[in-house]
Amino acid sequence: MICKRVPKYYQHTEKNGLPAMNNVSPETLEAEYVIIGSGAGGSAVADVLTRAGKDVLMLEEGPAIDKKIISTDAAENMRRYWRDAGLTVALGKNPINYAEGRCVGGGTEINSGIFQRCDDKIIEDWSKKYQLDHFSPSHLSTYYERAERAVNASDTLADAGPPTHRLIQGAETMGWEYVRLKRAQRDCMGTNFCAFSCPTGGKQSMSVTLLPQSQQRGLRLHSGLKALKLMRTGQKISSVIATNGVNNFIVKGKFFFACAGAVHTPSLLLKSGIRHNIGRGLQLHPTLKVTGLFHQAIHADQHRLPLAAITHFMPEQRIGGSVFSPATYGLAMSESWSHRKHFLPEWGHAGSYYGMIKPEGCGRVVVLPGVARPLVTYHLTAQDWENLRQITARLCQLLFAAEAHTVLPSIHDHGGFDDAHTARAFLDASLPKKHVNLMSVHMFSSCKPGQNKAQTATDSFGKVWDVDNLWVADASQIPGAPGVNPQATIMALAYRNAESMLNGHHAKTF
Repeated sequence: MICKRVPKYYQHTEKNGLPAMNNVSPETLEAEYVIIGSGAGGSAVADVLTRAGKDVLMLEEGPAIDKKIISTDAAENMRRYWRDAGLTVALGKNPINYAEGRCVGGGTEINSGIFQRCDDKIIEDWSKKYQLDHFSPSHLSTYYERAERAVNASDTLADAGPPTHRLIQGAETMGWEYVRLKRAQRDCMGTNFCAFSCPTGGKQSMSVTLLPQSQQRGLRLHSGLKALKLMRTGQKISSVIATNGVNNFIVKGKFFFACAGAVHTPSLLLKSGIRHNIGRGLQLHPTLKVTGLFHQAIHADQHRLPLAAITHFMPEQRIGGSVFSPATYGLAMSESWSHRKHFLPEWGHAGSYYGMIKPEGCGRVVVLPGVARPLVTYHLTAQDWENLRQITARLCQLLFAAEAHTVLPSIHDHGGFDDAHTARAFLDASLPKKHVNLMSVHMFSSCKPGQNKAQTATDSFGKVWDVDNLWVADASQIPGAPGVNPQATIMALAYRNAESMLNGHHAKTF
């Protein structure tokens, strides 16, 4: 069954637990296992359950992606497949724009496909801090391997192109360590359209890997159906209330997996009256983009995004590259149009890069009565700002070392730098916080796992405290900021949680 695409968020009035819609008698759907969300986490759970022969139904709020009608217009695809067309923000003293996928396949449809394991030391620190059972690098390695096989995580054999070469050139000139990045890919054509849903199927997102495989084994995937509330009877969830924007649905099940992501899983749980440590401790990777203009044309829009990352300053700081298009270049120019408009014709000479930090600060997901959207807040610490200043300065240095003639940081009303000395002098002081445009595409840690109930939202294997048949398996389970692209860790933890659930693993509470 494919439901109509859900319209924009709306306010709704509940009556007896149901939003007021057109139909008087909601349609009933039923399965043994119900998964909410079709991204990396939900798809990994579906893979485990369908391989075990279970009766599985999946709800996805967004539309299915038809590869035959993918537009070459980035803005149009953002409207289709990004939540709120990408206009989502974590509020705070310094707001941070963030991006989420809202379609079958979730964030895997709009990310770059970069696939990296979390550092062993970070995993060990999480295990100790949150008293996580069977949560060591060796325990997780098997699940990481499974995730890598599922998406064919591999090196790019073809020439990555000038945007990558420039990043590596800068790193080698500066004497900084770097790595080449593996991606979820198979027969990638290098369209540089990863963030707007791959038109060729070369990026191995969930919609071309785990989901069709699970559907062949019996998964029933319902797109365009938004979960609104979990109905609870005693210690158990009995059903999910969902809507396609016109009609209500009651989705019954025996076991439930919330896999809607770091913002919308806690939002759903909070709206359902499940509150213990839900939505607290949200983390993300604060990121500042920088555009480099080079003397020679690099035609970044015709090549893969930069497939290397500077690891010299990790885990606290990291440099990488972004998908580039004339549209994204125009956005960078619009940050200070009066100072930058003369650069517009140089888009063929431009590349997009970023500095990203592993933060100390954290935020929260909250729900407000009568408001459909969850409220996301975030606070950056003084050390976070210092790390952002340092990595921005280092990125500017690197781009000049790679023979850029102008470097344009994502700072409002800023004309950019035309030499390394000017950049260093400006950034040695501090970032102009009120004018910096921060963003993130990585969010996690809003439903932390662990055996110390006072600190966590679930046990070590994702089972929500005080609810007997509800598990979480998505980015909200990553205990903190991993410092790298999170998809591999999301999938590894989702595999682990689903298998542990089937095997009846429930650890003792401290």
